[in-house]
Amino acid sequence: DASTSNLVRHVSMCKALGGGGQETITSFAHGSTYSHGRLRLLLVKEVAVCARPFAIAEDEPIRKIIRMCNVNARLISANTLSKDVKEVYEIMKKIVMELSGRIHVVFDGWAS
Repeated sequence: DASTSNLVRHVSMCKALGGGGQETITSFAHGSTYSHGRLRLLLVKEVAVCARPFAIAEDEPIRKIIRMCNVNARLISANTLSKDVKEVYEIMKKIVMELSGRIHVVFDGWAS
């Protein structure tokens, strides 16, 4: 049947390359660097560095972007993000307290 010749040729070519099935999907997704912990840390950074509200974790556009990048991504709530920010703060506070010498902290509250 000539109507499926392109499909048959494609399958034959995939088999000849040693690929097919799950291997093809795995190689396609190989570039993904998603991890749940890393996503949570990046959201903490977004809130702390860019002065965003905790509710950003529940914003539909942000959730769609995350899902677009990884369909299996586990999304978090604003409550979880708030707890994560507090936890990172405590970790950083401990690190700073263990530093020897003097530390000069300057707050830049300027905005245009």
